[in-house]
Amino acid sequence: MTQRESARRSGRPGRRAGDKIQRGVMIMALTMLTGMVVVAILLTRAADSWGAGVTVFLLFVAAAAIGAALGFLFGLPRARVADLSSPDGAPSTPPPTRVATYYLTNSNLIKVSDWLTTIVIGLGLVNLGKVVPGLRSLGQALHEPLGATPYSSTVGISVLIVGVLAGFVLTYLWTSIRVRELLEEAERQSQQTVPELRNQTLGEAREAASRSNVTLLVPDDAPDSSLVTRQAVPAGTTVPSGTSVAVSTVEAPITK
Repeated sequence: MTQRESARRSGRPGRRAGDKIQRGVMIMALTMLTGMVVVAILLTRAADSWGAGVTVFLLFVAAAAIGAALGFLFGLPRARVADLSSPDGAPSTPPPTRVATYYLTNSNLIKVSDWLTTIVIGLGLVNLGKVVPGLRSLGQALHEPLGATPYSSTVGISVLIVGVLAGFVLTYLWTSIRVRELLEEAERQSQQTVPELRNQTLGEAREAASRSNVTLLVPDDAPDSSLVTRQAVPAGTTVPSGTSVAVSTVEAPITK
């Protein structure tokens, strides 16, 4: 029995990957925070100073925030436009009539993400040789605020590294999976399917277009009793809400 069949039989919908990763990220974040509270309490008792415990906890939160910002920049999804009119990807004739964008994104934010990612990687590679001396200097600077114990510097550096890595990994996973699903869902809600309008009266076509949230482009003098003979956008095409669809009409024959 598959997971989907099991979920259907139990009456509960199966959870998506985004829901699972969100739950996992929350559990891991709470676990990390709980562990840091324990470390802060132990350091407070060892250094006999509340300031040392508060300082190490704030260092972890600050490092996790930096790692989370980097994880968001690296994990931000990009828009991918696919032509669905030709399954094999080959150019189609006539020109494509159905284009879909998977997970709607803000292109400006994507550009900023690319620039910052390039800058961060470039600066990291250029200053790679200064990492070890920088960590030593940082450890010396943290020695006094963390209680001046023999292991204060080691605890401070370890907390910063763990905080950055944890914030980066958890936010990267959440952004690349959960945020992408939310963007895709938002796009699906803004997409509509063009209905079949041909061989209907103009009045019936207006009602069908209104239900599908698309707009008809017809001559002003066309009566509602006229018959729709052609529509510019084929039926079944996925388009953004409010898209205008031009139609051609002829006067319906008078039946006796």
